[in-house]
Amino acid sequence: MTSTGTGNLNAEPVARLVKNGRIVNRILASICVQENLSKIGVKAELQNRIIERLYQYAASNDIKKFDRLKAMIENPSVIPQNGHYSHTATLAPPMIFSKGSVNNTVASNSFVNYGITNSIVTNDKGRIGSRHRNFIGQAIRIKQSPYYSFIEQLGSTVIFEVMATHRYTAKISLSVHQYPILNQISKEMDYRVMVFGATEGQGPQDIAFPYQSELKVNGGEVKANLRGLKNRPGSTRPVDITDNLRYQPPNYVNNIEMTYAMTNKKYYLMVFVTKIVTVPSLVQKLLDDQKLITEKSVLSEMVNKSRDAEIVATASVLSLKCPLSTMRIDLPCRSFACRHMQCFDATSYLQLQEQGPTWSCPICNSPAPYESLAIDEYVQNILKGTPRHVEQVTIEPDGKWELNDKREAPLRLKGTKNDSGNEVVEIIETDCTNKIPQLNYSEGLSRRPQSFSNGPSRKAEHNQPSEISPMKRPITVVIDLTSSGDEDEDSNLINPPKRQRTITEYNASKNFS
Repeated sequence: MTSTGTGNLNAEPVARLVKNGRIVNRILASICVQENLSKIGVKAELQNRIIERLYQYAASNDIKKFDRLKAMIENPSVIPQNGHYSHTATLAPPMIFSKGSVNNTVASNSFVNYGITNSIVTNDKGRIGSRHRNFIGQAIRIKQSPYYSFIEQLGSTVIFEVMATHRYTAKISLSVHQYPILNQISKEMDYRVMVFGATEGQGPQDIAFPYQSELKVNGGEVKANLRGLKNRPGSTRPVDITDNLRYQPPNYVNNIEMTYAMTNKKYYLMVFVTKIVTVPSLVQKLLDDQKLITEKSVLSEMVNKSRDAEIVATASVLSLKCPLSTMRIDLPCRSFACRHMQCFDATSYLQLQEQGPTWSCPICNSPAPYESLAIDEYVQNILKGTPRHVEQVTIEPDGKWELNDKREAPLRLKGTKNDSGNEVVEIIETDCTNKIPQLNYSEGLSRRPQSFSNGPSRKAEHNQPSEISPMKRPITVVIDLTSSGDEDEDSNLINPPKRQRTITEYNASKNFS
């Protein structure tokens, strides 16, 4: 049995049932409606919403909601045709954070409720309009992130009304005197002031800002990515403005302004003091919670696949390198919903999600939120039993593994031979016993040989420094064997070009004479 670390609720088999593709889009959309989720999108998007909600219930150990969702997935006939379940959870009343107070229930919820209070919106022409609205029974909910927890809201929530043509500027003012919790920013390094944005809709909302928007703090523009990754909702991060605020003197009023335009839906702007959770802390939490995909469950699944008559089980290669960092995996991790054996490194994955949270598996692209991550005990044992330089192993259908450390031989140039000590090298030495005459260079280009006498020995000849510049190669004589005798006689009538007599020819003629 796979250990989930979430009490008795095991979301893995139910999530696999959703992911296998046997549930049609109409049923998936009906389940999304019952869970107050958006029913718009392709099949993969509907599946991801349901699986994410399933893991939220398992993480919060909400047995009642978990069993209700599980029943609709396993038996779609129980889904009501009209209306909702009588015990469907209603939205919680608005929470208004009073200054100086710390709400401890925020971090424990799977989402956060924010109260709507009086907001002031100003436009470019300086007009000010106050909006007093009663939001009883309606709340803004932002999806929880493992990288921070909410401590206290600063200022009121600002409403961004639909603006198709005009530009408007919303402002939030705050000071240390108004919110004493700001005094802890310099003492607690993990306390940060962040700006959040969200849209209006059902269920927990992703962080989102208007597409055409600009954020300023005390008149200075804040350089931040307010759009996230392209075509990836939920990848937008909150804006950290901790270093842009002034904390002294305590009565200094900090102005946080956001200018926006060309919106076709309503947005909300909020400022919170948050407590940051680092990546090493999240990795350690995985170890402390002992969220494991046990080796026994992995081997059992492999044996079941090998016994399937419709599947031919063969050996497979398991890479020990993380697909994100391309380095050797330190802590093998994957989601409970993933059916593959390949893992990724927990630290590399969490660092990537911190930069742009998509929470999808880099191998199969299935939803992989933090609550669903677990350590693969089978791969972890392989990493412990192999040297650091090994990059992959071969997995047999029965679960046994062996090293697959085959390194290719270095490439050789085409036409080259292997180095061998048996190769024969032929050295041709010219039969020249005469010493090359030593030349004396005078002014100009004329050269006159000084001596042509034979030297005492070859060894002494090599000991003398060479003062001869490179000579021209002798002209090669080509004899045409196809020509006739008459042509040869005619060719003799033409004066041949003068030959340059070289020192070699001089020595040869002297030897024959």
